[in-house]
Amino acid sequence: MNKKYAKKSHNDRNRRKNQKLRPRPKNSGSIPDKTGFQKIMLEEKQAKQAEQAKRQKKIESRGPCCKDSAAIKAKNEQLLSELNSIDKDHFQKSVGNTWISVPIVPKWFKSDNKSHMAHFRQYVEAMNLPYKF
Repeated sequence: MNKKYAKKSHNDRNRRKNQKLRPRPKNSGSIPDKTGFQKIMLEEKQAKQAEQAKRQKKIESRGPCCKDSAAIKAKNEQLLSELNSIDKDHFQKSVGNTWISVPIVPKWFKSDNKSHMAHFRQYVEAMNLPYKF
């Protein structure tokens, strides 16, 4: 065995010096709680768990995105005007002998308005707008 790559210790003995190693302390890897560090970490962990539970409860309690058909129509109009005002990438699509430029909806727009995308896509398709989602 090549000594250079061998583990430094084996059977509680140092291979290079043949000395018995001291036993590891029982609380190795942890910081003594003189400063209250562990207490602070525990509080942060509990706060994080409470926040996650609150977020999960909010997700479960979500109802429909808009109250009624008038609210859906108003939201569709607002999203369409917002979409028309932003700069978008385009891709070329062949339709018969002609090429048309189809705008691509940005990912950030879809993620920001995720709850409304279901009825907004239907609205865009009904109006025959050339957006690619």
